[in-house]
Amino acid sequence: MGVFCYKSEVLTKFFKYFYSKMQLVENIKDYFGRAKLNTLINQQTKRKVSFCNLNNAKSVGILFYIENESDFKRLLSFVKVLKGDYGVRNVSSLALYSENEEPFFLQSKLSFDFFLPSDLNWKREPLKPVCSTFVQEEFDLLIDLTEDFNIPLRNLLLKSKAKFKVGRYSEENQTFYDLMINAEGANFSEFTQESLRYLTMIHEK
Repeated sequence: MGVFCYKSEVLTKFFKYFYSKMQLVENIKDYFGRAKLNTLINQQTKRKVSFCNLNNAKSVGILFYIENESDFKRLLSFVKVLKGDYGVRNVSSLALYSENEEPFFLQSKLSFDFFLPSDLNWKREPLKPVCSTFVQEEFDLLIDLTEDFNIPLRNLLLKSKAKFKVGRYSEENQTFYDLMINAEGANFSEFTQESLRYLTMIHEK
């Protein structure tokens, strides 16, 4: 019994040490990731913003974070609304999946692509070619559907050549979006409904 207890204590200490080291690595990545975001934010001063009413949008880009199949289905439903109800011809979605292994329900296809945490560098910059392609698209609208601050997706948001960028309201988000939707505590459905409402009220300049 004494030997068993000793081994358990050793294993516990090992896992705690291993976890602390892993957490340190993640913190370092976050530090460099946020530093890169600050650099990109400073470059936004040269960007020209073009307001666009959703009813007149010909292309819409979507950024999203997916944890499970339900998230994926919600995204597909929103894309269907944009195409069917608002007549947007070109809707492209790019999502970050939470795990390093591709799930059975996710497959890259026309108008939808995804990347994994393993596709990121030390600055949490997405390296997958589909990400480079996405940010080069000059979307009339780019809608960020993420609920929480996500460094890789914010990296793409700032690099995007989209003419008008939309996301959730918060003080921290003021430097990221051209329009913020005030939907505190709103779930996916509520936030997308509010986004659609405001985007059809915009007076173009």
